[in-house]
Amino acid sequence: MTKNWQTMLLALALAIFTWFLVTGRGVVETWVEMPLVMTNPPEGVIIGDGLVDKIQVRLRGPKGLIGNLSSQKLTYPLDVSQLKIGQQVVEIEASKLGLSATYEIIEIKPNRLKLMVDRRISKKIALEPAWTGKLNTDYKLLEVIVAPDLVEIRGPETILRKISKAKVIMQEDFLEEVPRNWVEDVGIELPEAVESSPGQVRVEAFFGPKTREIWVKLPLEISTPEGVKVTVPQDFVRLLIDGPVALFRNNEYRKDMAARLVLGGETALGKYELDYEVELPDGCRLLKKNPETVQTTLKKK
Repeated sequence: MTKNWQTMLLALALAIFTWFLVTGRGVVETWVEMPLVMTNPPEGVIIGDGLVDKIQVRLRGPKGLIGNLSSQKLTYPLDVSQLKIGQQVVEIEASKLGLSATYEIIEIKPNRLKLMVDRRISKKIALEPAWTGKLNTDYKLLEVIVAPDLVEIRGPETILRKISKAKVIMQEDFLEEVPRNWVEDVGIELPEAVESSPGQVRVEAFFGPKTREIWVKLPLEISTPEGVKVTVPQDFVRLLIDGPVALFRNNEYRKDMAARLVLGGETALGKYELDYEVELPDGCRLLKKNPETVQTTLKKK
């Protein structure tokens, strides 16, 4: 009985061994992914397009060995030391896959790479600042400045060759209260493959009220010395002023305006061409007076 038990155990072991032998030697096909690794890259040379992260290899081989491929760290070395600037085609060679002759290579995807090779350079360019927000209709943008106004950019030569300046856009809305100036750090608009130093610049926008010119008729106020009679040919003057549009929407601004003829106490009697003083609201400036001077006669009372 013991002898029969040992014989049966040996037969079972031989059966299992035979099964592994048969299945391991069976031929199967499969796809294997291999990461692509660049080797010996020249200094300053970059690949702008056409490079893939991995390739796929379709191969045939013993089932047992193929099952072990997943545990191996297979990579495809792409030697780029001899690449030249411009578009080049590089073949994926089966001999560099690192597989033994046990495997039959049936297909490689992709089997070639069409690479765009470029050189990494740097250059300085000017910046164009701008503001694109929404603004209270009574105001306008006066000026936008940027600091620094020159930056150094780095990237592929074929791209940098086309860049002579770049935009920096400040986006901020001022629909109600509008500041005199607004400062913000803003990024530079560049292609994705290009970087700049510094990466951000300071942009400052200056705002002011919209203005227009109007003629205003004002009474001429006269300050007379004691004992002197002052005679003028007109009792009003006209002023051309420039001021905020919002201020002129009603006549309240006239309360802050005045035209005054001021005489000193020592003025002798006689006829004179005298200037007169003008008082204006905040934000307004005098462009012209009509008349420029007033003919004034001084007599004794």
